[in-house]
Amino acid sequence: MAATTTIPAQVADITVDWLNEVLGDRFGTIESFGAAHFGEGVGILGELARLSLTYAPGESGPATIVAKCASPEEANQFLAVMMGFYVREVNFYREVADNVEIRVPEPYHVDTSDTGVPFVLLIEDITEARTPDQLVGITVDEAMSIISAVAPLHIQFWGKQEELGALEWLPPMNNDLYKGGQPMATAMFPAFAEHYGSDIAADQLAAIGVACERYAEMLDYVTTVGQATATHTDCRAENYLFGGPDGDDTITVIDFQLSTRHIGMWDVANLIAGSMQTELRREHETALLQHYVDTITAAGIDYTLEQARFEYRVCLMQQCPAQVITSDLQGGNDRGTDLLTQLHLRPLHAAIDNDALALLDQF
Repeated sequence: MAATTTIPAQVADITVDWLNEVLGDRFGTIESFGAAHFGEGVGILGELARLSLTYAPGESGPATIVAKCASPEEANQFLAVMMGFYVREVNFYREVADNVEIRVPEPYHVDTSDTGVPFVLLIEDITEARTPDQLVGITVDEAMSIISAVAPLHIQFWGKQEELGALEWLPPMNNDLYKGGQPMATAMFPAFAEHYGSDIAADQLAAIGVACERYAEMLDYVTTVGQATATHTDCRAENYLFGGPDGDDTITVIDFQLSTRHIGMWDVANLIAGSMQTELRREHETALLQHYVDTITAAGIDYTLEQARFEYRVCLMQQCPAQVITSDLQGGNDRGTDLLTQLHLRPLHAAIDNDALALLDQF
């Protein structure tokens, strides 16, 4: 997966010659291809397309692959570049995709500039897989399955500082770039409050404003409350593919742009709070946390429900300013706009339900 001289800025810039240049050692000669975009209203930070490949006579390779390039939305691309998201995903596929204890798409070619734009992934198309509809919200069984699917990543790196430190591109949650998001949070809060004020009580909205002002301190605090591990960090329903060529029980994890060193509970909180309808989450929250605890302790790790509950509240507190920082992302279409609204509101309701903002007094 060595870097090439040309990186397509968008899917429309991909050519037959370029595909043969970067895939020539793996596939037969490609004569033509078609590109069908997907993920509109699903992929927020990237442009996604399925490439259907036609090979020269006697040549062969996969019938389809997935191409991912930078988001065409200026605000989304700006955030991804500033935070290093595109560079991070390329490094994940280059350095660890073959060695993680979770199912991920096989990378065929990945590349990026030093800044992250342009950026491209050519990865396995998980054919016949289904993706839960995050806007509708996942079921309890789907939530249990996703927690079971991502937990092996946490277990693999749980508390292993030397192994985590060797992944120099995998930043801790309190890295300087993220802490530098505090001015963004405070600058964006007035518009956020105006937009979402009718959905959040005034006292809770004021507490979110305080959380924005203390965001940098908060990130230092959240790294002290549990064992660091490698986290997917974007653990939401539509980044988990159910089924495919390895069987109906297989779950493939996609989208590693946001991956970090953090406590594993961040992924669980992100999933439960962001991907479930609020009433269903309220009813089954404890059972889902217990399922995560059981999965972790089955691997011989000392972890309790009490600790999990505390980490859950901490993560929900962190979600509050994080939702403000991302509140100007563009959905690209009506579904994407509705999805972003739910991605922002559901975690805030979960934080309020769990009195998470009271933890501002802890640091």
